[in-house]
Amino acid sequence: MSQISVSDFSFVWPGSSAAVLQNASLNVEAGERVMLRGPSGSGKSTLLAAISGVIDIPKRAVTVAGQDIGALPASKRDRFRADHMGLIFQVFNLVPWLSAVDNILLPCRFSKRRRDRIAGPLDKEAHRLMAALGLKPDTLGAFQASTLSVGQQQRVAAARALIGAPEVILADEPTSALDPDTKDSFMQLLSQQAQDSGAALLMVSHDEGLDRHFDRVVEMSALSGVGAYQ
Repeated sequence: MSQISVSDFSFVWPGSSAAVLQNASLNVEAGERVMLRGPSGSGKSTLLAAISGVIDIPKRAVTVAGQDIGALPASKRDRFRADHMGLIFQVFNLVPWLSAVDNILLPCRFSKRRRDRIAGPLDKEAHRLMAALGLKPDTLGAFQASTLSVGQQQRVAAARALIGAPEVILADEPTSALDPDTKDSFMQLLSQQAQDSGAALLMVSHDEGLDRHFDRVVEMSALSGVGAYQ
């Protein structure tokens, strides 16, 4: 079953005369790990924005976990995203004054569905994800996000995306600020955690060194018309 299905999707940003995406199609199955690769301006982030429901799109163009994203009004897209998607951004968007654990638990504050999918105390699950991602929860769990290193913040952002076992994980260039060794270690951990939860993982990147962490690498130029209009 496809957790993400993009079908014949085209998109033009307001004020532009050219499409950044033209007749794009892509399917990602449950449990599959897919990297979407292409240069700046090829439509990678626009495609993630469409899948996550951040931008208005036509009906029947994008389906996530069986839901037609374009058929939902903005408020219901926000709710659906909170319930079914974990997002990891290039800029991690942690709340700087909250602790690492409180940042990880934010999706559970907004989504009863994700909260209810956790057996046992929420803090215990946050600690489990921190440990699985190479962080020491007993020492770092109470630290404010602003005091953590870039690599530590990145792992906290990944734990936040994974908590409550969302069906889809979307990652937008999450390794761009990391050195090669840290980058590879992070991808091993993220890939394994997504696989363990059965989530469909879709990550956009231009980094060819990450290919081995994915079941499939899709070039933007190979998607019908994607990147041809910039």
